[in-house]
Amino acid sequence: MTAQDPYQPHMQPPPPAPPAPPVYGYAQPQYQHPYPYPYPMQPVWQPMAVPAPVLVDGFPLFFPRLKPIPSGPAIGSLVAGIAGIGGAVPGLIGAVFSPWAGLTFFMSAALFGIGSVALAVYAKRQIRNARGGVSGRGLATTGLILGLVACGLALLVGLISLVNA
Repeated sequence: MTAQDPYQPHMQPPPPAPPAPPVYGYAQPQYQHPYPYPYPMQPVWQPMAVPAPVLVDGFPLFFPRLKPIPSGPAIGSLVAGIAGIGGAVPGLIGAVFSPWAGLTFFMSAALFGIGSVALAVYAKRQIRNARGGVSGRGLATTGLILGLVACGLALLVGLISLVNA
């Protein structure tokens, strides 16, 4: 028997062990990531406490997140404020020539202005109590400002009409 030199280039490593028999009747390949990652993987999302769903008759009830609807009173407040100013501007011109025309425009501007302020206050309360279900805070604020301007112009029209009477 001759001694073999372990450093000879013609020698090959021993053949690999035969694969294990299939577990459930077929061979299961082992997954290997194509690019080895040197750091431990962290989850993308952080676990957080989620409130338990509301149960109705033993079944969970889920509420979908919906887009908030615009407030109707806020839109009405904006329209009434524009109408109040639209009634007060011709009233300023009409009050100079005829006090009766001025008083007519005074009444329309005052009614639209007061209605706009009332709707704006109601809309702001509705939006605050809806907790995100109703939108239109900017519309309500604009309607409130336009209603106050319409009431101020209506007072001015009334004063001009009374002075010219």
